[in-house]
Amino acid sequence: MSIHLKDIIDLDYLLSLDDQRDSAEEKEETLARDREIFTQLDQAGLDQAGLDQVGPDQAGQDKTGLDPRGVTDTDLLFSWLEYRRLVFFHEAGEGTRALLPGRVFSSLYRWIVYVLVIIGFLSGISMAYSFLAYHGTRPINVTIFFAVFIFFHVLLFSLTLFALAGRFFRGRAGNRGSHHSIFHTLLSAFFFKGFPGILKKIGRPLGEKAIATIEYIASLIRMRNREYRLVFFWPFFVLSSFFAAAFSAGALGGTLFRVAVSDMAFGWQSTLMTASDRIHGALAVISLPWSWFVPQTLAHPSLEQIEGSRILLKEGIATLATKDLVSWWPFLCLGIFFYAVLPRLMLIIISFLAQRRAVGEFDFERPRFKKLLVRMKSPIMDIRFDEPLTDGAGRQNPLPDPSVVDPLELEGSGPETVLAEQAKGSHGVVLVPKAVYEGDTLGAVPGVIRRNLFLDVRSTIPISFDYLEDKDQLVALAAASSDQVILLQEVWQPPIRGLLHYFVQLKTEIFTDRPLYILLTQTPGQEPWVVEGEDINFKVWKRAIRQLGNPDILLERVYK
Repeated sequence: MSIHLKDIIDLDYLLSLDDQRDSAEEKEETLARDREIFTQLDQAGLDQAGLDQVGPDQAGQDKTGLDPRGVTDTDLLFSWLEYRRLVFFHEAGEGTRALLPGRVFSSLYRWIVYVLVIIGFLSGISMAYSFLAYHGTRPINVTIFFAVFIFFHVLLFSLTLFALAGRFFRGRAGNRGSHHSIFHTLLSAFFFKGFPGILKKIGRPLGEKAIATIEYIASLIRMRNREYRLVFFWPFFVLSSFFAAAFSAGALGGTLFRVAVSDMAFGWQSTLMTASDRIHGALAVISLPWSWFVPQTLAHPSLEQIEGSRILLKEGIATLATKDLVSWWPFLCLGIFFYAVLPRLMLIIISFLAQRRAVGEFDFERPRFKKLLVRMKSPIMDIRFDEPLTDGAGRQNPLPDPSVVDPLELEGSGPETVLAEQAKGSHGVVLVPKAVYEGDTLGAVPGVIRRNLFLDVRSTIPISFDYLEDKDQLVALAAASSDQVILLQEVWQPPIRGLLHYFVQLKTEIFTDRPLYILLTQTPGQEPWVVEGEDINFKVWKRAIRQLGNPDILLERVYK
């Protein structure tokens, strides 16, 4: 299955739309829709998401294509994505220009690359063409040309490799910080702010929705940097290489054009270095990348040609031979290609491969994706498998002729088998304040968790919110169980610094391999436990948890 960056962006965007459906009725509709999508995945739907990569000959593959042993959770996520894309465009209508952020990002990124390549190529041509202006009295200074069009690019390329090496070693040390150069920061700002603003002013028909999706991607990178920085690093990193490669290619083209249509003369002069044999030795080393297959007369000037192209101010160029003055241009053109163009092209290819690897290794085990999978697989006893999918407004499934697949019809699976398979791994342990939840209120906890998070509670663990006091039993719990962890918290209590620090300690020092859910409730004993989405205390908690900057600490509320 081939995964692209635009797919990850669209998946996050459509999930964010579901997150905005915050009322109890909307959450019920979302649950019913996702559960129905799971039950109605037919072979055509799986193929659209790339699930045909599983292969029909795989052990245990059923003819329906809905074999839970052959289809991975990632496959299910992208089946859901393809379905939601169809629903998104269907709901937008034919007369509306509906745009998803992934497509907008890909199109805008492609145009940015085109612009950088064109500007770089034209800049290289114009700079080389003007630099090589020769009026017959003063030859082109080879040293300055080499410094501007070859050495400077080698220096920038070396700094780029140094920055990549530093990033690699920081990653090996577990400190993958979001360190970007000033140039890449400026490119990112231009991509998300400058370029859309220019398009808006000149009347480019992107539309308000497209601008809004660009702003969404910017907020995605800014607010969830820890989750998405790896997949967004390489696209912005390689932009500078596109410009540099195009600039050097333009400089090479401009130089060749000047040489072809003009009578050029190249020379060198120096106050410090007067020995021609030293220069010849340096040129021999520089030309090593191409001297093994290029004729010696073209690889670099000979010692005699170097001596014959040296410019002495008191003598001028009248005594210099033409064959010596023109002997430099093959060396300079080959130097631009091998030291400026080719390294950048190689870096572009490496960046492309690294980007594919980063996208392929993207962590779909993150909590927000797991929540979707739990919704899709949650066993709901009253699901009607023989009815087509409808949304909250009663509209029919927009997919053409959906073939409903009844999991109960799979060979060797009765209702108990199917529900047990779907619920497998959907268990949790609940951390409860021992001074608050006790007696009848403690007995009501499993039902609340089941209705709101679709998890079956294995056990409830009393805690005191004192990390040193709770640490031993929680460390033992983490070692003995891989279940999801839910911590109950009364919504009226303010998220003070000590309490937030306690949550961070639990996640970063004990439950490092799983998310930590903070489930907000009303005061136990008060019916109902439901926390409304417009509750001011809930909004304060949302802001406080968001400021922690840890995507694996999730805030939920009791909504039914």
